[in-house]
Amino acid sequence: MTPFEIGILAGIMWAFALVVWTLAEITGGEPSPWLLLIAYIYEGFNFTPRGIMIGASWAFADGFISGYVISFLIDWIFF
Repeated sequence: MTPFEIGILAGIMWAFALVVWTLAEITGGEPSPWLLLIAYIYEGFNFTPRGIMIGASWAFADGFISGYVISFLIDWIFF
């Protein structure tokens, strides 16, 4: 897999995980401190449908950049 493909995969996985985590925390009661920290870091992310989509966008961008950079560095160092 190329670094671009790994970045896309990591972005999709983190965005999906954040949406599921947020929905589980909302239905279960008060959000955890870790989710509140992510809401503080990702501007516009809150516990509304629009805020969850904004958070998913941030999570995709964060996951893509992280996955791309890490896989690029691993390819560069080891191959």
